Amino acid sequence: MATQAKRRRVTKPVGGGDDDDLGLDPVAGFLSWCRRVGLELSPKVAVSRQGTVAGYGMVARETVQPGELLFTVPRAALLSQHTCSISELLERERGALQSQSGWVPLLLALLHELQAPASPWSPYFALWPELGHLKHPMFWPEEERRRLLQGTGVPEAVEKDLANIRSEYYSIVLPFMEAHPHLFSPRVRSLELYHQLVALVMAYSFQEPLEEEDDEKEPNPPLMVPAADILNHLPDHNANLEYSPRAWSQHLPSTPELSSDGGY
Repeated sequence: MATQAKRRRVTKPVGGGDDDDLGLDPVAGFLSWCRRVGLELSPKVAVSRQGTVAGYGMVARETVQPGELLFTVPRAALLSQHTCSISELLERERGALQSQSGWVPLLLALLHELQAPASPWSPYFALWPELGHLKHPMFWPEEERRRLLQGTGVPEAVEKDLANIRSEYYSIVLPFMEAHPHLFSPRVRSLELYHQLVALVMAYSFQEPLEEEDDEKEPNPPLMVPAADILNHLPDHNANLEYSPRAWSQHLPSTPELSSDGGY
C-alpha cells in the first residue's frame, strides 16, 4: 500500500490521557504531554494553528541558526508496534500479522491506543487531522477520481490500494481484533476507520533507515513520531531528522529560518 471546524473527533479516546491534560486546548495538552514524556522543543519554535498551511504546524518564533536543534523525541514517546501497550501481544502474534504492506502491527497499535481508556498518546492524537475529513484520493467518489485524474495512473493505483486494504482488513486485522475483544472495542472494528488510518500512516509516518550492512533486509516498519510529523514532508526540505539509540531529533542544517508550513 503505497487533511477546521471543531467537531467531535473519531481520534478522541474515551477517558484517555492524563488528568492534568483534561480541559486543556489541544496545543496546551500536547505541550504538557511533551514535558511529561521528555520531548524537548526549542524555545525558538512553537506549535500553532497560526501561520501554518494545514491544521497544526510548527513555526519559528525567531531566527533559527544553521545547526540548531529544533526538538528531540525520546524513543519511549514514539508510537510503534514496539512501544504501544499491546507490544508483547503483537510480537507473539507476529507470524499471523504478516502482510504485503508490512503495516498491520502499527495499524493495530493505533486502533488499540485510539480507544484505550488511558492511552499515553491521547494528547498527541488531539492534534491529528479529523479522520473523517482526510483528502486522500481514496476517499473521493470513484467517478470523480476517474474524471479528474484520468491518465495519471492514480485511479488505478488507488483501486489497487483499496482492494489490498480491504483484503488485509478482513483476512488479518478484523480476525485479530475479534480474537481479542477486551483490547479492541466494537467502535474501532471498522473498515472505514482502517482506511482512514492507512491514509494517515501514508502521509505522516516515518521509517528508520537500515544500517548499511542491512541493505538486503526488508525495510523497517513505519512508526509515528510526535512533533516530527507536523512538519511538511517536502523534497526540498530545510530540516534534517536524525536518529540515535536514545532519541530522534530534528535540526536546521543550512538555512536561517524554519519553514512555517506543515501541519497535522
